[in-house]
Amino acid sequence: MQGQRFTHRDFQNQTATYRLSSYIEHLRKTHNWVIETIPEEAPTNDPTGRNATYGRYSIDPELLTEYRKLIGRERFDNFIEAVKKFEGGADDKL
Repeated sequence: MQGQRFTHRDFQNQTATYRLSSYIEHLRKTHNWVIETIPEEAPTNDPTGRNATYGRYSIDPELLTEYRKLIGRERFDNFIEAVKKFEGGADDKL
């Protein structure tokens, strides 16, 4: 919600939860948010030497501005601050 692009692993490392896809799906289906998913691939550490495919999520900055207006700037900003406090003062990585 602050304009960064991140992967599920980035999210998991920051929040200690596997639920990112659920949140993305909820925003897409319930609120009709347009969230871009750019497919990426990287080698895994397993013995087979396979590559894992994953997505990097982002919201166009202009759309993010519109969503912020729709929700209300103060409510939007308060939500971000509440999440930071809940996560123990997490920085702005997400």
